[in-house]
Formats: sequence, structure tokens, C-alpha cells
Amino acid sequence: MRVGLKWAALLAVGMAGAALAAPAPDDFAEGMPLEVAAPARAYRLPLPEAVYGFSTREDLGDLRVFNQAGQVVQHALCTPPARSAIRARPVPAHGLPAARSDENPGARFSIETADGVRMRWDPGNSERVASAPGAFEYILDVRDLKAPVTGVRLDWQWRSPQGRAELPIRVEASDNLERWRTVVPRGTLLRVDGLRADGDALETSTVTLPERRYRFLRLVPLDERARDWLQGASVLLRSAGEDSASLSWVTAERAGEPDAAGGRQYRGARPLAARQWRLRLPGPNRVLGVSLSSRAGDGDAWRPRFQGTVASGPGQPLTGAQPTGGVSDRFWRLRILSGGESLGDAPVVLELGYAPLELGFLAQGEGPFLLAYGSGTAPPAQVIDCARLGARPAAARARLEQRRALGGQAALRPAPAPLPTRRIVLWGVLILGAGLVVAMAVGLLRKLRQ
Repeated sequence: MRVGLKWAALLAVGMAGAALAAPAPDDFAEGMPLEVAAPARAYRLPLPEAVYGFSTREDLGDLRVFNQAGQVVQHALCTPPARSAIRARPVPAHGLPAARSDENPGARFSIETADGVRMRWDPGNSERVASAPGAFEYILDVRDLKAPVTGVRLDWQWRSPQGRAELPIRVEASDNLERWRTVVPRGTLLRVDGLRADGDALETSTVTLPERRYRFLRLVPLDERARDWLQGASVLLRSAGEDSASLSWVTAERAGEPDAAGGRQYRGARPLAARQWRLRLPGPNRVLGVSLSSRAGDGDAWRPRFQGTVASGPGQPLTGAQPTGGVSDRFWRLRILSGGESLGDAPVVLELGYAPLELGFLAQGEGPFLLAYGSGTAPPAQVIDCARLGARPAAARARLEQRRALGGQAALRPAPAPLPTRRIVLWGVLILGAGLVVAMAVGLLRKLRQ
């Protein structure tokens, strides 16, 4: 009896030790050496693209860094800080009364149109609005801007007689102040105090425009009662330093058939925050009105991300890249609002641009270091915080030319289902208790017979 208990205890200890043992390089499908330029406390490098293709976990937990002795080196997965793709620039604005009175004494600069409308403002205070009292619509002068305009951000104050801080407006554009074309039929400015959980106001003060260069923009309220509602205006410009080519563009997976509203659904291929998005259309020279929404999970509500016009240029089917604000949602829905008849039955491809992750690791043990990835049996990695790498980790690089198989395809197979240890122990205790009860009953019967 004692011998059996001893062997059972040894077996349990062996199983626990195997479960807690650190993984070895052969537990992973592939690996590549990491080369460091100089001795340092920590190193950092862009995560190679091959890792995404072999990883079996969405959190990239089947990744390890080993030193020369085959020991696990602590590592971190870091996201580069997002560069601001959009910058705001104040622009001159001039308010026109409903009757289009042109009297504005004291102005230093004026434009007079063929229909007699004269706009004047002081260029020394161009970021504010210069207008006579009772202004209804406003004209923005954006002729001096050399970058494409993506939207307007308005400093507005107005309430309806019912007390609602809500104002729908129409945005028009012109090259000569004579002929105007509508670029946004309806955009709503909204402010609701105390609606958010943190007590701040919920405010919408930005109107997205089709991305292009403009000369003049006109803001026309759709509520005839609005007066003196604009205090300042800025246009949103795409930063010249934002390079879409520096992002890693990945095609989103199609997720089922179009829904009842005609929306095409997609699923992001990477568990990262998307910085930009674009569409691949069936051909060049196509213009579509689209609406893009996203959500984190199947049961969540769709959150609007964009509504406007996109176009593919001559000679290439890609539309211009649009910012997402760093959305990490995995599910996306695209609705074609106009221009869908030009697509036919050809699919519309959604591409998401990600900032490639960076791999950081501490200099633990001797090099050369090995990056191993892709495993169906390795437990989730214990990733450290990127701040633990220090302020300025040294640079390292992955030797892609020396990429080699470690455990191969066999390492990608998931581990067999673990033994139900708790259930086995419970049944063992129950059986042992039942045996003790039987033994006690037999002993009691013998005493009664004697």
C-alpha cells in the first residue's frame, strides 16, 4: 500500500514539473537569429512579418527569445507611438448676414464678388471671425493652404429657442466666390452637457470633407434662426510626415454575406490597432460614397468611423488612405451609399494599415539570441512592460536570411487535452472513502459475530 502511494506521488510531481518546465526552441515551428550591434542592457527591433503568419495565438503569446544556452529571455511587444496624421490650422472666416449686408468698417482686406458681396477681415487677427452682427452664413478663405483639406473644426455657440445646442449645416466650395458646389449636404454640430460618464460634454464640432485642396468654403446653417453662431474656424490638414508606406497593409477577411442593410462585413486579420484604412476597388477612376463602421465583438453596437466620398485614381484601384484614430476593433462593416452600380459583382477589398509591432528583449545570458515563434503547445508568454527596457534600448535586427525550421509543422499542432487531474483526484478520494466505509462495515460485522 505504501509503495503504491509513493509511486502515485512521484507521478504527480513529475506531471507538475513537466507542466512548469520552460519551453525549448524545438517547441516552436520556426526561428531566426537576432543580431545586436553592441553590448547593452536591452534591445529593440521591428517584429518580423513571418511571426504573424506562424503565430497560433492572437496575442502572439507563442513567441520566445532564447539565449545561447537555450534559456528563455524576457521580452516585450511594443507599439510605436501614433504620429498625428491630421493637424489643425486656423483660417480666416467672414460672416454674412441673412440679408448679405457688406458693411464692416475698419477691415483691412476685402474681396468683392460679381454679385456685390464684399467680405472684409483684419489679417492680423485672421484666426477669429470678422463679421457684422447678425451673421448667418460664413465663408472660409483657404487659398493659402498647400496641403489637402480633410475637414473643418468649428468653434461654435448656438442654441435653438427650445434650448437645444444642435445645428445642422451645409458645406459648399467655390474657386471664384461666384459658383458654389455642395461638398457636404448635411453635417450636424451637437453639444450635450453631462452625458458622458466623466461629466464632460458630448460634442461634435468637426465636419469631414472629401480630401482635396479648396479655395473657399461656405458654411450654411440649415436652421434659418441661427445667428452669430461661429466664433472661430480651423481646417484639418493631413500631415506631410505621415507616410502610409511605412504601415503594414493587411487585407481584412470577408465575414459572411452582406447584411440586410447591404453592408459588407470584414474581420481584421491582426490583433492590433489599425492606423489607417483604404479600399481596393475593381478598377481605377471610380468614385464611391461609403460609410464605414467597426465594433469590437459580435454582440457590440456598430460605431461609425467614416462617411464620405472615396475614389480610386487613374491607373491604380486603391483609394486614398483614411485615418481611423487607432481603432483596435476586429470587426468592420462597409456600406456603399452611392456609385455601387459601377462595381458590378466584383468584391470591394478593405485594407487596414497597422504600425508594425516592435520586439524588445533584455540582455540575459550570452548571445547569439534566437527568436522562436509558432507553437501549439507552449504556454502563453509572460511579456514584460515596454518601460522595463529602459529609455533608449539598443538596436537589433533579425537575420531573415538565416530563418530556419525548428520543430516544424509538428510544433504547430495543439497539445492533447490535459488529464482531468481534479476529477481523477476527486474520484480517487470518493473510491478510497467508499473502501474505508466497506472495510469498517466488514470489521463491525466480524465483531458482532464473535
